[in-house]
Amino acid sequence: METKKMMMKRVLFLILMSMLLGALALLQSCDDDDEIIVITRYYAYEDAEEAVAVSLSYATYGLVANMNKASNEIQENSDCDVLYQESDSFYDETITGYISYEYNYQEEYMWSCEPDMAVDYELSATQNMKSLRYTYDHDIDLSFDITGLEDTSADENYEGSYQREGEWESNYNGETYRFTFESDIDGVLVSKESNKIYNGTATFSLVQTYSYSNVTYTYKGTVEFVDEDEARVEFDSGEVFYVDLNNISISED
Repeated sequence: METKKMMMKRVLFLILMSMLLGALALLQSCDDDDEIIVITRYYAYEDAEEAVAVSLSYATYGLVANMNKASNEIQENSDCDVLYQESDSFYDETITGYISYEYNYQEEYMWSCEPDMAVDYELSATQNMKSLRYTYDHDIDLSFDITGLEDTSADENYEGSYQREGEWESNYNGETYRFTFESDIDGVLVSKESNKIYNGTATFSLVQTYSYSNVTYTYKGTVEFVDEDEARVEFDSGEVFYVDLNNISISED
């Protein structure tokens, strides 16, 4: 009987010890997780700059690249009241294989010649890229109302909307987040000679979601196209930076 009591005491002691150790392990795990997953707004700001740059640039099939494409397309097919539709895919990679991309799109547009010349242009696309720096997979949707198409006009005028969303992963630290970039385009001018933006503005909102950190950050701001190669971006909170539209590089004010 005494032996049985001793065994029961040992069992109870072991149960209590295991519960205590389990609780300590859980607390330590939570502490470790907190150290890993906390994403502050200061830290996320750099990601926000990069998300805006990717959403705008030529190299990433951003807003300016799609305006350049639209300008080329509508100049080649300009019959009135004819619906043009096209879909295609592109894939390429560098000789070293360090960078690869794929772009799939569907577009449609129609010229309206009465009473004024205008084109309604719409495009949806998917684009993914893999590089040493980052990997992403994005969906693109846009709608442009294009005017200034008369022969007497040197520039096309763009009004409309542009959206880009998807996953982004840094290949340096494995960080992953999702973002949605939405913009309203107001009076952006595209040169008929170069088919590139050289003036105009767009307002935007950017939502970043870090699922593993359970945090979401929202930014609003304005893009000013300085010329065909550079854009000035200002968040409503006052921060300003510049984007090289050719190589996605970012510089501070």
